[in-house]
Amino acid sequence: MGFFKSLFTGKEETEEEKQEQQKQNQFDVFKYDGIQAQRIGKIDYALECFRRALDLQDDTETRVIYANALIAKDDLEAGAAQLEKVREKDPENIDVLLTLADLYFQLEQYEQMETLCNAALQVDDKVAATHYLLAKMYKAKGDMINAVAQCTLAITKQQDAPYADAYYLRAQLLMEMQQYTEAQADVDVILQLDEENDEYLMLKGECCEALQKSEEAKECYLKVKELNPYITKAYIRLGAILMAEGKKEEAAKIVEEGLQLAPDELKNVNGEYTNVEQEMRDAYKTMDPLGFNVGI
Repeated sequence: MGFFKSLFTGKEETEEEKQEQQKQNQFDVFKYDGIQAQRIGKIDYALECFRRALDLQDDTETRVIYANALIAKDDLEAGAAQLEKVREKDPENIDVLLTLADLYFQLEQYEQMETLCNAALQVDDKVAATHYLLAKMYKAKGDMINAVAQCTLAITKQQDAPYADAYYLRAQLLMEMQQYTEAQADVDVILQLDEENDEYLMLKGECCEALQKSEEAKECYLKVKELNPYITKAYIRLGAILMAEGKKEEAAKIVEEGLQLAPDELKNVNGEYTNVEQEMRDAYKTMDPLGFNVGI
């Protein structure tokens, strides 16, 4: 490098410049080794490379990559700490603000989350995702009215396509508030986007049940069972509808099927029953037409 510099500029490279170039070369090696290691799944080695690179140079792109790697490893607090350093240098970066807000939501640090969402609104109040995050926060805090309001703002501000996550969250909130007709309307919107989404279908079934549309509810639960046989709640709800119709044997058969399909998934590490399995067993005992408790 020194030879070429002197050839074209007529100046020799100083010792300080040589050291700076060497430092830059080391930084590049650590950064791109880390990226390559991350691509092939060597996360611990990648993290060490990123740390060494950042020791050499405070590079925003590398710090964001490092933060994302920490988050991918489920080290949310460390990832948030790195993104806070990015925010110090670029306080109006919407992507960083919202990523941090979501991390604080997962960490149940709602005060910090709200501060970041408000900061994001100050930068650009047209971003729908900010309102969706605030809706999740209000729901977690039990403030259903504000959660619905924020979902509505998110839906309104998402112009290019329906905001499926916001519709789904609002539908869940409306169900909890016993506004079943409004909840079903929201679910119908997102089912038009993804008609085989088992979560949407499950919620649609619950809406229909609440509105005493038992045939529609059964159709939803049967489709859920077909798409994902491990959603045990679908068997319980189907059984409950069949019981209400006086079809006790059919109800017991459906719930027993749910018990037999995924017994391992329903047990925790101690071999005890989970709440879901216990609910299914209780449901089966209620529905067992002969009183034999077959299979349990």
